[in-house]
Amino acid sequence: MKSKPFGALFGLLALVAILGVAPAFGQTANEIDMEKGAGDQNAACIAAKNCFAPNPLTVTPGTTVTWKNTDNAVHYVCSGKVTDDQCGTVFEGDGIKPGKTFQFTFANAGTFDYFCSVHPWMTGQVIVAAVTSSGGDNNTSGMTTLTAKASDGTTVAISTSGPVNGQPLSIAISFTGASGSKINHQNYAISVTQDGNNVLSNSAGHTHTGDDIQTSSTNLSSADPIDVQITLNGIGLPTVDPATWTGVKGETLSFTHIVPEFGPVASIVLAIAVMSMVVFVAKTRGIPKF
Repeated sequence: MKSKPFGALFGLLALVAILGVAPAFGQTANEIDMEKGAGDQNAACIAAKNCFAPNPLTVTPGTTVTWKNTDNAVHYVCSGKVTDDQCGTVFEGDGIKPGKTFQFTFANAGTFDYFCSVHPWMTGQVIVAAVTSSGGDNNTSGMTTLTAKASDGTTVAISTSGPVNGQPLSIAISFTGASGSKINHQNYAISVTQDGNNVLSNSAGHTHTGDDIQTSSTNLSSADPIDVQITLNGIGLPTVDPATWTGVKGETLSFTHIVPEFGPVASIVLAIAVMSMVVFVAKTRGIPKF
């Protein structure tokens, strides 16, 4: 009879440990908007190539992308190129009415073109780039490092200790070219959201050396996961005309559902919880002890 309260305690401890690490496995999501007026073949978004915005969108494998129709016309989302004999071999969203959405989860890395089969001037691209998370011996402070690659081979890496309630958020950013060298004078924009609220934003980011740090101006109000978007705006001095900047412009790389790496405390709690459950089951089910 005495095992019941201990069993409840062990079960509660296990539940707390599981809930503590569960956010690391949350599903990611990103949104692409169909621009208002995109159904008009003279729309301004055609020349800007952003009738689907953002375009291109770079995400990581496992990301669920949501296309939202913010226009007044019905649109379609069909994978492939306008010149293909058949579209929709990977994904297809038919008859998306104004205000409605279509979702698709990209499981594998690759470049995926798509267009509206009714308004073929509306084209877009989703780049699913492999992401690496750095931990282990070189990450003893619980830092999370994620990388994503742009269409021209530029690698963007962000590092953060993760969202901590009551503390400002700092994110280290580095830009590396396809040759492996740091990119000098990279211009970029950064946007960080948490629980749907913008907690850090800078549309005029610039690094002289290829490395930079951005810090929120206020403390975070929770420890919930964050979503980070880095937009590459070209390479060049910020004092010159942006039209002269080189490199990729307007490409957005997304890092979603970022939580801290498992720290030693979380690992210990989880280990204790598992051992407690084993002991409890051994007492109640008669599992032989070794």
